Amino acid sequence: MITVVVKFKISDTLTSKILKEKFIETSTMYQKVDGLLRKNYIADIENKYAGGVYTFVSMKSAKNWFDEDRIEWITQRFSKPEVAYYESPVIVDNEKNLIIS
Repeated sequence: MITVVVKFKISDTLTSKILKEKFIETSTMYQKVDGLLRKNYIADIENKYAGGVYTFVSMKSAKNWFDEDRIEWITQRFSKPEVAYYESPVIVDNEKNLIIS
């Protein structure tokens, strides 16, 4: 599995409430992304950063999602993102009481 961490600067005018509304607005688009197991929205209002942490089944799925068009969409919506890819050899899922490897 692959974990992708996406981080971008946010405007000084974005409050926690407004950012949450923007996240909810886009949340349904992630329900049918090929190979995406989970997405967590993240925010650090104090330091003016936000983004997401994604778990994909493969690097191919992750790279397919984060193509040039997706990066441009994030850039237009917020700012140019930093995108980092990590292998996730083991995941602890306490909700399902599973160790996934």
